[in-house]
Amino acid sequence: MQIRGYTKKDQGQVKKLISGILGREFAIEDKAYRYCDLDSIDKSYGGKRDAFFVLDDSGKIIGTVAVKEESVKTAIIRRLFVDGTVRKNGYGGLLLDRAVDYCRKKGYHEVVFHAANTMKSAMNLCVTRGFKEKEKVSVGDVKMIRFSMNL
Repeated sequence: MQIRGYTKKDQGQVKKLISGILGREFAIEDKAYRYCDLDSIDKSYGGKRDAFFVLDDSGKIIGTVAVKEESVKTAIIRRLFVDGTVRKNGYGGLLLDRAVDYCRKKGYHEVVFHAANTMKSAMNLCVTRGFKEKEKVSVGDVKMIRFSMNL
């Protein structure tokens, strides 16, 4: 098992993993998340300070996390997902740590993460890793929470 950079051959598995989790576990929240970035991951996360990582278990993608530049000082961590069959093994934490380390190396001063209020595991993970809740915004029927961490 390894966390590695995304390659074009991962696109189908990544999109299936993320859309499947959103569809099964977060049907209402699914409306707040657009899929257009998953149609061209290499372009969506291809900036000099962007990244997309996958958790690869012998060729099967079981987790993802992405970093997107919001501004010169701020990065957004996106697409933090772990297959439901392998959760509670620390993989989410490993993925989040990898993304935060990447942000430090790229010179960001702040990292933000947005989660729907029903994404309890993701929110708890962020808080345990040092993120602080900063803002709540309604997107239709979904309450989105912005978490932030200074690096």
